[in-house]
Amino acid sequence: MQGLASGCSIQGRYIEPGDCLKVLDHPLRKKILYNLALETLDGPITKKELARVLDISYTELIYQLNKQLKGFWEVKDEQKKRGAHEEFIAPQAPNTIYVMLGEGAAIYLIDPLANIFGRMSDGTRCDECPREQIAKCLQRTKTDKCFDFTPEEIKKQERLLEANRRPYPFTPIDRIIGCIALRSLTGEGCAIKVCETECNFMKKVRAKIQRKS
Repeated sequence: MQGLASGCSIQGRYIEPGDCLKVLDHPLRKKILYNLALETLDGPITKKELARVLDISYTELIYQLNKQLKGFWEVKDEQKKRGAHEEFIAPQAPNTIYVMLGEGAAIYLIDPLANIFGRMSDGTRCDECPREQIAKCLQRTKTDKCFDFTPEEIKKQERLLEANRRPYPFTPIDRIIGCIALRSLTGEGCAIKVCETECNFMKKVRAKIQRKS
């Protein structure tokens, strides 16, 4: 992720139902994506190191990465060390929230860094933030693409968020998810930039990393 000292870019992408369900229905795959996102916040990790963090065999990790989790990660660097070939990997799109629109306008999320996998109605990474902070973040992000809607699109987005039991005023994450859900057929992505030094979620993530080190 670039610019972590001053800001944090949060990406949004649409995910096909088959790829989404392969993760939502599988505890190990969720664990892999979460730890991959957490461990690579400041740089890539080797596959062997990730297997140790997960406490699973290297063979099992390789199977899951290559067969079940394609598109979620990529090789960032390759090195030879003591005659062995090492691949350093990281999420293909750091700090990304994957969005699937299901039956009955139900929105499903894969948010690896937040360890959130499931229905949007069950919660998002912004839900524990104070309302004052949410208001600040909304003000900062109003120039982002997530707010670039026509009045008719805004109404559609708000109806969609309300159908997924999201309370008003909507958070920046609500907006990015609504943006992706509405524009899923166009294949467009979306992104917002928030101030990491003010983000309660990112503070908790940083604290977790520090406790582990």
